[in-house]
Amino acid sequence: MQVRAEAMLQLLGDHQGPGDAALQSTYSPRDPLAEYLQGRISTRQLRVLVEGLPTDSAFHRAHRDTDWQDSDWIARDTNSIMRVLLYTVQSALSKSAVPKPDLLPAPVVEPTEQDEADAEYLAQQRAEMAVVEAGWFVNN
Repeated sequence: MQVRAEAMLQLLGDHQGPGDAALQSTYSPRDPLAEYLQGRISTRQLRVLVEGLPTDSAFHRAHRDTDWQDSDWIARDTNSIMRVLLYTVQSALSKSAVPKPDLLPAPVVEPTEQDEADAEYLAQQRAEMAVVEAGWFVNN
């Protein structure tokens, strides 16, 4: 049982809640995680079920940096293409200069406390490596 739980955690990573929600909503009335923990399906079968989750599922949204779904990205890109196409046609037909279109921005991901902690740790590591590097070249 412990080995199965560890394999399940490794498969779902840090997103066990969204993974469980996505599996239950996609494969309802089945409960793939319960089946796996009870030994009714193999690790390979669970992996196949997870890999088969729709791209707009909670599990996939948890892996992305934003909560935008594929349809949101498609709508944004289509809007941008239409603006550029309209600009091209207006530029070709107009005798005066046509202002370039403003494209819709992509979603902005706000930095989290974890991101800031990672940046501080990386800066500390770089500073320590610079000290080691400076000492290395002085002595060699």
